[in-house]
Amino acid sequence: MAGADYNLQAIEQCRAAVAGQAGPVAGAGDALPRDADAGIFGTLPSSAGLASAVRALATTGSDELDRAGALLGSVDRALDAIGTSVANNEQAATRSLTV
Repeated sequence: MAGADYNLQAIEQCRAAVAGQAGPVAGAGDALPRDADAGIFGTLPSSAGLASAVRALATTGSDELDRAGALLGSVDRALDAIGTSVANNEQAATRSLTV
């Protein structure tokens, strides 16, 4: 790792920020109307079609938000692994210079 300069505090701050968003992003789609009924649009001839479109949009949006939350969780774990690896390498290098 010669020549590499890592800011462990910045990595940890980034990891913490990402970790703090994973749950809220994944949960953001929970309240979307996946079960929208045609009745909420009245008795218009296109109410059923509109309700179907709303259900499809809500389902797709919720699924995408779930995937985004999972991806943020993966980024959190990757940043944690990077920080741990860099810290371990720095400690090993320090020990090798003091022995």
